[in-house]
Amino acid sequence: MRELPEASVSLDQALKTSEQEGKPISAEYDVEDGDFQISVYVEKDGHFREVIIDPQSGTINTTKPLTVAREVDEAQAQSAALRRAKLPLTAALATAEDLNSGYRAVSIIPLLGDGEVVVAITLMKGEAIKQVAQKLN
Repeated sequence: MRELPEASVSLDQALKTSEQEGKPISAEYDVEDGDFQISVYVEKDGHFREVIIDPQSGTINTTKPLTVAREVDEAQAQSAALRRAKLPLTAALATAEDLNSGYRAVSIIPLLGDGEVVVAITLMKGEAIKQVAQKLN
């Protein structure tokens, strides 16, 4: 994640941009094939897609259906958790960043456990990495 300081687009912005393609269900900064990007999973009409967003401009580079079984299973579990949520992902991101001054969210993944919907948020500040959990219900 050496490229993270160069990213001008936040996960919050990426989530909002991805809404053009469906309901965002998770997001993370990622490096794929050597390219730094923001990957957002979205759901629309029961189908799951990955929306790739440019971390510099905030524009959508590509959108593709999820076809790898593991990715589809992850998306289904994330979507199921969010159906029970009372708060949006963006609210959890804002809270996590407010409570952890100087840290930047690099991933947000919803989980369902013990009847509660929580999101696992990974934060970075320089070389320091921490994970926090925020309730969505």
